[in-house]
Amino acid sequence: MHRCNRAAWLASSAASLGVLAVRGVASAQFGPPINVGAGLIESHAEGYYASEMGFFKQRGLNVQLHTLRNGAAIAAAVTGGDLQIGCSTVLQLAQAHARGIPYVIIVPGGVHDGRFVHTASIVVAADSSIASAKELSGKIVAASTLNGLDQLSTSALIDQSGGDSSTTKFVEIPPSAMVEALAQGRVVAASLEEPELSAAGNRVRRVGDGLDAIAKVFVTTAWFTTNDWLAKNKDTARRFSDAIFAAGTWAMANPEKAATVLAKYLSFKEPRSIQPFATKRDFGAMTALMTTAAKYRFIAAVSPTDLIWDGK
Repeated sequence: MHRCNRAAWLASSAASLGVLAVRGVASAQFGPPINVGAGLIESHAEGYYASEMGFFKQRGLNVQLHTLRNGAAIAAAVTGGDLQIGCSTVLQLAQAHARGIPYVIIVPGGVHDGRFVHTASIVVAADSSIASAKELSGKIVAASTLNGLDQLSTSALIDQSGGDSSTTKFVEIPPSAMVEALAQGRVVAASLEEPELSAAGNRVRRVGDGLDAIAKVFVTTAWFTTNDWLAKNKDTARRFSDAIFAAGTWAMANPEKAATVLAKYLSFKEPRSIQPFATKRDFGAMTALMTTAAKYRFIAAVSPTDLIWDGK
């Protein structure tokens, strides 16, 4: 397992927090404020949709939405009390849970559904000679977060392709800088998510979807809080969950309008949003991710029910 104690993990997350200034947007002018953090990728976009389309306000929630660099920064802000709710990968939340950090998932978010769409891919420079993930053995590959979901999924794809991911060196690079790193030859491959994946255009070439190497369908991100906050605010958490489900359902039914919202919040320039979202509390859809993460020793074996709230 990639081990790190609680203090070191929080310190690393706090360092990430300073990279991008928090941007807040109030979605309502009544009730106590709830500070909510979301990142720069489409799988966090339910928060932006709910804020823009009034789903929080309709449920009597005064949500102030903040954009941070990544899930690590969001987690640090939730732990420090600057945010009450945030969005991060299920993997990162499971890792924090194993280190004794009292997070609890209150509602599932983004879903990988490789049967219909690819919102993330392992890419190389357009002129690269690499034709398969197998050839990434022994190479330097970019990941947005070390020991995170993109590193796990890339490792799984390399091994499924017949390579040896234990010889691959992963380096942490912000998604916005990955295409340039590929062009400069500093890395030979990178794991890109939307919207950066579409924005890269013909500058990169896809060699596979690492998420498919975990499972064709599983929950990738989730909205979370601390056990202490949830114990005191269960009704608010239920209304927040309802707003998130409504936002995801709206986005999937209105991909062109959703893309317009992303253009406002994330400088998204594609005509349609493509991210699937969870529409119910099917936390069993996290099992494949947990199993793969335990296999690669990213986490100790953990049941999703140990980390999630049942909504009651």
